[in-house]
Amino acid sequence: MNLATLMACATCGYSLTHHHDGDQVVYRHPVSEDGRHQPVPVAADLIGDVYDRCHICSGPRPVWNYHTAELEAQGIGGRREIIQTYNTRWHVCARCAQYFEADDPAGLTAASAAHMGWHPTSPRYAILSMVHRAIVLTREGRTLLTTTDWPPATLTPDMLPKIRDRLTGLLRGPAGLPDPLNALETRRVLAEHLDRAPLYWINHEFTDLINEVTRDQPPAPVTDRITPSPSGLVVWAHPTGTRGRIAAVSWTPHPGGWHLLGYRSIGAGLDADLMPTLRRDIGWLIPVHTDHIPRTTSISGSHPLGPLITTWLLMNQQMTDTTPATLPKATRNTYHRSQRPAPDVRLVRIKPPSTTPAGDPPTPTGGRTRSTPDHRYWVSGHERNQAYGPGRSLRKKIEVEPFLKGPDDKPIKLSTTVRVLGRRNPEPPTGDTPQ
Repeated sequence: MNLATLMACATCGYSLTHHHDGDQVVYRHPVSEDGRHQPVPVAADLIGDVYDRCHICSGPRPVWNYHTAELEAQGIGGRREIIQTYNTRWHVCARCAQYFEADDPAGLTAASAAHMGWHPTSPRYAILSMVHRAIVLTREGRTLLTTTDWPPATLTPDMLPKIRDRLTGLLRGPAGLPDPLNALETRRVLAEHLDRAPLYWINHEFTDLINEVTRDQPPAPVTDRITPSPSGLVVWAHPTGTRGRIAAVSWTPHPGGWHLLGYRSIGAGLDADLMPTLRRDIGWLIPVHTDHIPRTTSISGSHPLGPLITTWLLMNQQMTDTTPATLPKATRNTYHRSQRPAPDVRLVRIKPPSTTPAGDPPTPTGGRTRSTPDHRYWVSGHERNQAYGPGRSLRKKIEVEPFLKGPDDKPIKLSTTVRVLGRRNPEPPTGDTPQ
């Protein structure tokens, strides 16, 4: 399930808030529906210019969705009475959130009015102050917004323990998460497995290869054979995926399969004085996609979390070296003081090409020879009759996962998948491995 689909009104281009009413999702315009048209919800990607800003100060990149009871403001005086009904969901930026958490509605009003250029003597300032006081003092909690578009962060191996700790802190903390993740038992299980999971950092060269070949990766069954560990967190050197926003994926075993959770990273995007609070409350990763994958489910490279499966396949193909990372002494001491085992951080890189010297070209013998491919390409998964036993005279069926074929130093031929059909009947015993 995609957790980062921003919905907007097709009529006016404003981003929409939503809440669940039983089995239905109710969409509303920000702040108030009074005097507005009915919202026409569509994915924001279908609209050229979407207004997605803080509902308090109109600043960019809202971080939190605050919940309140339904508020009404009554205007007295003039020719007629005015009653305005406000929304119950407020998308709030990091700066305004500081005033919320400090229970400081006066400071919130002053900062918001300054941002919008309203003078404190303006009648609008008094109305704004009243509304802000009601929102701040009656709030019922906040949920992390996963739809905000953040510049990606630069993530390095030595950061992974702290990234993991901030992520487990978010899972165990009081802030709400999107509905599929917000169940207490789900959050507990995810956090406990992450606490002891290996952390894999994929270096730049391997990440480039993942980005190059994921799109054409043929369907592969997700099984214990291709997972490098029962649970784990993979972090790429730079974002991956069809939209280039998946920075990391964690996997957690659950009955019959795995819970996969994809993350976007948070790099820049806030004033320098706000970043320490964001790192403390959230960290570096925000969940943007969640899926429960039953065992043997086939996933191709077009899946939103396809880069993870491609990474597993290439690691399982033994195209890579995995070595323990050397962590800073301060990190090791922090874990030692808290009586926690040292974090298991593993560096994954492509194996260097073979340095075996090239010999003389083979002398033709009149038999058939197989030419060396001038490119690399995906071979889809298939069954194969594997020779074994005395004189390799027996056969057993084995499953072969998709693999990347061809010399390591050759370019990759994209949009070409070679389909291999496994033979169903045993073959005469030979010394060759059936293809």
